[in-house]
Amino acid sequence: MPEYTEAPIERSDYPAPGFDVREFAHTAAGSHRDSLNLASYRANPLTTESLRVLRYLQVIERATMTHLRSVLVTATHKDARITAFLTTWAYEKFWIADALEQIALANEPEGTESDRARFRTPKERTIREAVYANIVGVPMIALHMTLGTVDEWVTQAAYARISALEGNQQLTETVERLLELKRRQLSFFEPQARFRLAESPRAARLTRRRLAKNPWPIGAKAEPRTETDNFFSHAFGSTPEIIAELDARVDTLPGQSELSVLRKAARL
Repeated sequence: MPEYTEAPIERSDYPAPGFDVREFAHTAAGSHRDSLNLASYRANPLTTESLRVLRYLQVIERATMTHLRSVLVTATHKDARITAFLTTWAYEKFWIADALEQIALANEPEGTESDRARFRTPKERTIREAVYANIVGVPMIALHMTLGTVDEWVTQAAYARISALEGNQQLTETVERLLELKRRQLSFFEPQARFRLAESPRAARLTRRRLAKNPWPIGAKAEPRTETDNFFSHAFGSTPEIIAELDARVDTLPGQSELSVLRKAARL
């Protein structure tokens, strides 16, 4: 698992003061197809187990668009900086999902077409969430930044584990490029979450309630529970200490200690 360093933030500074959203949008990563070296997967195919988890992660990455619809009908949308970040974040995740799809196809017989029907997006109660969230107001921003933070922790750890378990050089190179993107995304999410949770006890209480109920990773509702169980089992079943470490990170977020949300989600 990659070494983790807690993102610092000065309370006197605006959340994520060192993050240039304009530059992030300008340098957003689009299609990865030219760098995937798909022919190498035909020569050295991935295991069935890894492909199943990569397909699950493809669904998770694609489900960001549904999650974003729910987020941008709340007070979070009123912060232009956050809106610009989130739309760029969703764009990058769309192309991450596309890369995973291409890798999966490269491991199928030549000529196989993508079965898009099998990929679902989670149902969201957007109208109800919008009414509730706009009553709550600004504290919803802390919730959304925290959800993004925890989700990045989980998915980054999962990508690193799958790469290590598979031992495929081309997959390792691709995963490292994807992790570089995701680390940049986290460098916005985490300082935002820490600042906003520390500034507002109300936001911390709201976030605590919602973290405990949220399915992990974000987008898990798009797939049957059996696929989520397989995801956690394959990625972390032999290393439950990683789940414990991730929960310990959640504990460091203001007002979010002793939730064990990832241990409960993983059911390990």
